[in-house]
Amino acid sequence: MSSEAVVDGKVVEVRRLRTPEEYRMITSAEVEVWGISDYSSVVAHHVLIAADRRGGLVLGAFERDSGRLVGFVFGFLAMTSNGKLYHYSHMTGVVPEYRYRGLGYVLKLFQREYVVNQGLDLIMWTYDPLQSPNARFNVGKLGVIVRKFYVNYYGELRDSLNAGMPTDRFEAEWWVRSKLVSSKLDGRLSIPTLDDVIKLGADVVTEVRFEGNLPVLVDYHLNRGSELLLAEIPNDLNTLRSHNELLIRWRFGLREVFNHYLNRSNYVVVEFLSSFNGGFRRNYYLLWRGDVEKLLGGELPWNYVR
Repeated sequence: MSSEAVVDGKVVEVRRLRTPEEYRMITSAEVEVWGISDYSSVVAHHVLIAADRRGGLVLGAFERDSGRLVGFVFGFLAMTSNGKLYHYSHMTGVVPEYRYRGLGYVLKLFQREYVVNQGLDLIMWTYDPLQSPNARFNVGKLGVIVRKFYVNYYGELRDSLNAGMPTDRFEAEWWVRSKLVSSKLDGRLSIPTLDDVIKLGADVVTEVRFEGNLPVLVDYHLNRGSELLLAEIPNDLNTLRSHNELLIRWRFGLREVFNHYLNRSNYVVVEFLSSFNGGFRRNYYLLWRGDVEKLLGGELPWNYVR
């Protein structure tokens, strides 16, 4: 499994790893990608080797000219509580200068190909639901759905992204053989606008105002029962890190929202919508209370698949 991609004029080879030294390159890259200060949080190279050689997958993205590792993905075989075998994607990382240039997407497509060839149909992972770039990538670009929300999933993580914050997480389900995903990846989806879903009767369950450039979660509602719901998240969570009170309000308010609507009320995150309003970018998860099998088959309340 090997291929080349051009990223910002540089040729990058994506392939499986070959030597123990290359696995060690991933442990070093973890520190760079997430700003890890405590090496107990790093996945050791021998764990990567063991998983990769026993049904899991470790891929590296290497600059062809320099041999430098600039991205990676790591996952392993897992099983649901009812005995379904799937692939758990534990890490996908890209070094800072390669972010938002398509390399993460290439890595995930390779992972999908590998899992399909194994005969599996599901890849799962967790991510911070308040990070809008991750939401846009996972839900908006890859076509994952979300049915489960976890409170403080990992406990304390000692890295620059998570330090001092509870690790609340969405559980992403990437049904890699579904019509939903294949249509998303090949561009056959008609993505609704914010106005479209509001016209369909979607309720907005968050109330947000802006103080200068800072979004403030004023209130949220746990008593809505429409088929479609919209939950807003900050456009740039990192801008709130120096405003701890606002950040905590977002973190704990949306914890209530997601715990109620996903875990207790059987809604599913089906899309990520973004629009400009009053000079600010506004980002929303679209939640739907419908049949998941129909969802995976491409049936949604709007004309979804062209």
